[in-house]
Amino acid sequence: MTVSAELAEIRQWWVRQTLLDGPRERVQRIAGGPDDQLTPAGIDNPYWELVRQLPSVRHGRLGLVPDGFARELPVGHHLLTKRYAWAIPSPGDIVWLAGILGGRGLVEIGAGSGYWAWQARQAGIDVIAYDPTDPATNSYTDGIEYLAIRPGGHTASRRHPDRALLLCWPSSGDPWAAEALRAYSGDLLVYIGEGRDGHCADEGFFELLDREWVPVGSSPHHVAWRHTRSTATAYRRAV
Repeated sequence: MTVSAELAEIRQWWVRQTLLDGPRERVQRIAGGPDDQLTPAGIDNPYWELVRQLPSVRHGRLGLVPDGFARELPVGHHLLTKRYAWAIPSPGDIVWLAGILGGRGLVEIGAGSGYWAWQARQAGIDVIAYDPTDPATNSYTDGIEYLAIRPGGHTASRRHPDRALLLCWPSSGDPWAAEALRAYSGDLLVYIGEGRDGHCADEGFFELLDREWVPVGSSPHHVAWRHTRSTATAYRRAV
């Protein structure tokens, strides 16, 4: 099914919900609301265009969080995370990322399908993406590749001390994020995912983060899936 067909089915879902339940106060779309973010002209971000049309709920200071578990929707959380990325790159996230980098290049380790790297590249960021798994056989991404992924282990970060390091939603309980961060000798890290009490990386990564890095800002535009506490945060090396 194409993205346009999925968007059409989501629109029909909303029509059915309105007819069945009447207008809802808490459940609504991001699109058209106060938390909406528009994709800039010339940028292709199908993930966001789908997410902003999903039913969402207001969740404290985080604004709206998409609920991909609603019944009868043609798309949902698990389908989209596998097709695109575990973390949602909103247009505001990419603008924030470009500002944090200030013209500096970016290297992503464990890039998966390369979706975040692709969004960064469209925004004019010079990005290199690595993953140790061949995109054609990567079970996490169904073989989808949005940007050319370089073959390389997680310590490939040591080759690019001049670039900022991007780590996006590293596997839970897996040491690879710690290995990538330990190998990196640069001074700017962008981490997208949950904290140590969540479902990302391992304790070694968070111990290294606490010991050697200082947070310098988080994207105020980051949208997380329901039941997750994902943030996009930049860190500077402290020692």
